[in-house]
Amino acid sequence: MSTLVAIRTHRWDEDAERLFAQLHPLLGERLVVVFHNRPAGLELPLPVIDINDDWLAANGLRHVEDWGWRCGDYFLYALRAARPEFDFAWLIEPDVWFAGDPAPFFAAAAAAPQDLLGVQLLPMNPAHRFGKGLKGFELWKAIFALTRFSGRAADRLFALRRDYSAQKRGARFHTNDETFCFSNLMADPGFTVGSLAELLPGWNLPETMRTDPDILFDTIRALPGPGVFHPVRGRASFQRAVAARLANNIGFLPAMAPSLARLQEDEIAAIAADTTARLVAALRAAAAGGGE
Repeated sequence: MSTLVAIRTHRWDEDAERLFAQLHPLLGERLVVVFHNRPAGLELPLPVIDINDDWLAANGLRHVEDWGWRCGDYFLYALRAARPEFDFAWLIEPDVWFAGDPAPFFAAAAAAPQDLLGVQLLPMNPAHRFGKGLKGFELWKAIFALTRFSGRAADRLFALRRDYSAQKRGARFHTNDETFCFSNLMADPGFTVGSLAELLPGWNLPETMRTDPDILFDTIRALPGPGVFHPVRGRASFQRAVAARLANNIGFLPAMAPSLARLQEDEIAAIAADTTARLVAALRAAAAGGGE
C-alpha cells in the first residue's frame, strides 16, 4: 500500500527545513509539502502542492479568514486532488520533531488499518464554538499536527466538508479540522478511527505532543528517543511564538477603551515602554528558573 507524508505549512523556515532534513532520507519522493499561499518564486527541495483562496473557491470550500490554521483538512483535499494514488497520507506540521530514528514510527503505523489516526482521541465539548456547527452525533478531537488518513477517508471527508461549506452559519462557528474529521468518521460505522498513543505506546504519546507550551529545539535536540514532540521551534520561530502569545493575551483592553481613548500618544508610548521593561524582567526571571 502506498503512503505519502505531507508537510502542511504556510512558511518555509528553520522548522520546515529541520523536519524536511529529518524525513527526506527516509521517505524520498513520498515526502511532499502542501503550501498555503506560497510566495511567488519560492522554490523548494521537494514536490509542492499549492493551496490558496482560489483553490478553495474552485473546490467548493468555505473561506474563513483563518482557514490556513483552522481548516487543516483542506490541505488533505488538495493533496488528494494532486496525488490521488495514495492509500494513506500523513499531514505533519513543521513544528513536529521525532526524537530518535523516525523509521520505526512509520513502520509500526503502517501496520495499522484504521482510516484515521490521531495522537489521542478525546471528547469535544459540544458547547465550544467549533462544535456548534455539527449536530446529531458525538463530537471528538485530537491534536491535528500529526494525523494519518486513508484515501477513502479523505474522499468522504471532502464530500462532507463541501456540503458543510454550503450551509449558512456565522464564520466564527465554522468547525475546525480536528473536530470535523474525527467527529464525522467516529459517527460513521463504515470507517475506523484509532489513537497513535495506544498503537505506539513506546513513543511517549501524548505526553510529548501538546498544543503548548512551545519547545525550543535546542532543549530536546540531543534526546535519544523514541518520542515525538510538538510544538518544537527554532530560535526565530520560538521568539515569534512567545511574542505572539504575549501580544494576544490582551483581551482586557476593549473594556478600557473609553479611558484609553483619552490618552495622548506619549502616554500610550509610556505604557508600552513600561510594559516592555516589565516583560523583559519577567522573561529573565523565567529563564533563570530554567537552569542548565
